Amino acid sequence: MQAIYPERTMIIRTAWVYSNVGSNFLLTMLRLMSQKREGLGVIADQIGTPTSTYTLAELIWSIAASKEERGLYHCTDLGVASWYDFAVAINEEAVRSGLLDRPMPIKSLTTAEYPTKAVRPAYSVLDKSDTVAQFGVPNKHWRVALREVIQQLK
Repeated sequence: MQAIYPERTMIIRTAWVYSNVGSNFLLTMLRLMSQKREGLGVIADQIGTPTSTYTLAELIWSIAASKEERGLYHCTDLGVASWYDFAVAINEEAVRSGLLDRPMPIKSLTTAEYPTKAVRPAYSVLDKSDTVAQFGVPNKHWRVALREVIQQLK
């Protein structure tokens, strides 16, 4: 589309999107943490940034309000984490909020120890500095956004 109509094409790139609804890493981890007793293994050598759907929606609304008609924007929450870091934070926040009744032991795994059909990059952090400068979004650390989404689940 961008090659056909470049003056009216907008692309928003994001990563590691999660929400309090649907099917995503957050909800999968919460389900497993409530069902399992022995602990979980989560990949620790893939780095990215968890992104709340609320952050993504805020950027989309900001772009719509600005009447921008084209551009390439990167949107994730602030900071970086591994999948392991994200899982540990989910567990801590869910226990703190009362969503889970006990901490879950989480073991860090390498990508080689947890093979999947999908090949994932070891480092997938997007440079969002231009998006932040233009729209002020995102403006929350991923851990703060996670806490807010977990509160929505209560």
